[in-house]
Amino acid sequence: MITPSSSFPVFIVADLDAAQRFYTANLGFTPLFANDWYLHLATESGVQVGFMLPDQPTQPPMFHNAHNGSGVIFSLEVENADDAYDQATRAGLDIVLSLRSEEWGQRHFCLRDPNGLFIDIVQAIAPNAEYEQGYQG
Repeated sequence: MITPSSSFPVFIVADLDAAQRFYTANLGFTPLFANDWYLHLATESGVQVGFMLPDQPTQPPMFHNAHNGSGVIFSLEVENADDAYDQATRAGLDIVLSLRSEEWGQRHFCLRDPNGLFIDIVQAIAPNAEYEQGYQG
């Protein structure tokens, strides 16, 4: 069995500079590594994310196409979604889903970053009885 020790997504995007500005200014990430085609960011709490430019000759063809804005949600859990929503609103971020509470146990809202990636800002809350039975441990 493969036993992961860590995990991070890597998104293939058109603009590394825009990604770095957005994630450092608004979400508390700092660069761990950067070159002309790859950027790796992390938060103090250990959340990591990578960004890579498309069509890199060092990468296999399956990693050449840029993210098209659909089919991926990058979820970031926060202690207080209401506070995060207020901060996002004051900063004028592209909020594409307003703050709401969901029956399955989330209070969240969704942003779109400058490369079109959807970021779900999530706070865990108590689920209703229907969904509570689905939670393990």
